[in-house]
Amino acid sequence: MKNLFTSLAFVFCLAGTSYAGSYEDIDPTGGEATVWYRVSRDNQVAFLDQLTAEFNKTNPYGVTVTAVSAGGYGDIFTKFVNLIGTDELPDMVIGYQNQLALYNMPPGPGLIDMNDLVMSEKWAMPDKDMADIPAGFLAQDISSDFGGMRLGFPPRRSMELLYANMDWLAELGFDRIPSSPEEFKEAACKATKNPYSNAVDPNASPQGLVFGLDASRLASFIIAFGGETLDKEKGKYVLDSPEAIAAATLISEMSEEGCVRAATEKYGEQTDFGNGLTLFTTGSSSGLPYYGGAIDKGAKFNWSVYAVPHTTDQPRGNLYGPSFAITNKDDRRKQIAAWLWLQTFLKPENQAEFVRLTNYVPVRQSALDLLADYRAANPQFDIIRQLMPTAGSETPPSASYEEVRRLLREVLAELLSGGDARALMTDLNEEANELHAEALAELNE
Repeated sequence: MKNLFTSLAFVFCLAGTSYAGSYEDIDPTGGEATVWYRVSRDNQVAFLDQLTAEFNKTNPYGVTVTAVSAGGYGDIFTKFVNLIGTDELPDMVIGYQNQLALYNMPPGPGLIDMNDLVMSEKWAMPDKDMADIPAGFLAQDISSDFGGMRLGFPPRRSMELLYANMDWLAELGFDRIPSSPEEFKEAACKATKNPYSNAVDPNASPQGLVFGLDASRLASFIIAFGGETLDKEKGKYVLDSPEAIAAATLISEMSEEGCVRAATEKYGEQTDFGNGLTLFTTGSSSGLPYYGGAIDKGAKFNWSVYAVPHTTDQPRGNLYGPSFAITNKDDRRKQIAAWLWLQTFLKPENQAEFVRLTNYVPVRQSALDLLADYRAANPQFDIIRQLMPTAGSETPPSASYEEVRRLLREVLAELLSGGDARALMTDLNEEANELHAEALAELNE
């Protein structure tokens, strides 16, 4: 990890000097900007092409934006880093919060503090539009590592959900999706001994819970138990908190009792769920239509979703997703141009259409009111709306989280083998904070 921080520091020395100041006196007329986004399907690209063309045609400043699909998040990260110090660097780039933090490592920095635009008297979104975005969404890009700097601004989000076979639950004697860890464990373990009556393969071993071996699975349980990954106020990871250890203990105990396992292949949990072989699984809200399709092709049962079982008073989902950041360049017209384009993307009607094309959660709450057609086709989507106000987020805007995610995945694998939850989480937290201290030392050199 040290080598990664050092190499990023070297390339950012080519990016120019940082400046702070008001955008109030900047005239963006005639400005040009390039935006890198991440969608891949033809209809999604066509939508953003159309949105950009309309923006270029109608904005009152004669601003011209070129928006391009730049590949997956890993591809974008690699390309962005390799282009630092060249004229080919985009003016706006999308990435997860930890990636944006890496872009801003010294002696750059590579990004502007978007608070200068978000809170600008002249260029800010109207108050009613900002109030339409949940505070929790807006807080995700504020980095304590960089003194409260806003590294990015959210265009969309996804939520980690618990998918449940309602017909199988009824056979097991449950009339709803369990919300407490205890009842959840009871249902999952009961399912391993009582196969679903309409499973596609009645001879296959039933399972209570199957999920992918991904850091977000463990992080989602930690959040549902009232914990955090990184405490922004304290500036350190808290993966050894009582809440985090309790979440890990649940997974370990369920593993020891044979009630949970990892998926053995990509999207294997979706296939098993659709075929009626696992009672529960967890996954992104963007997968709702795909789960529906798997069920239609498989065991054809009634299903629903809810938050991961929680110990908090209110359900606490894991809300995650990338944000748009603005590159630190000398021509501030470019920065205003990119910000104006993003404001167009954030209009409720554009957010609603983006949901139809991608299945992501909009950041504008009013966009949900424009999605009657989508919600009718995907009735489970309304549950996400109920869960949004109390959701947390696993992804801190810290450079260290790139490696900490890898550690979380490794620990999850050990928990699924019945490992000692307290020892694993204590060691994980120690190593995570060592990585974080290393990142902060690099930042303060």
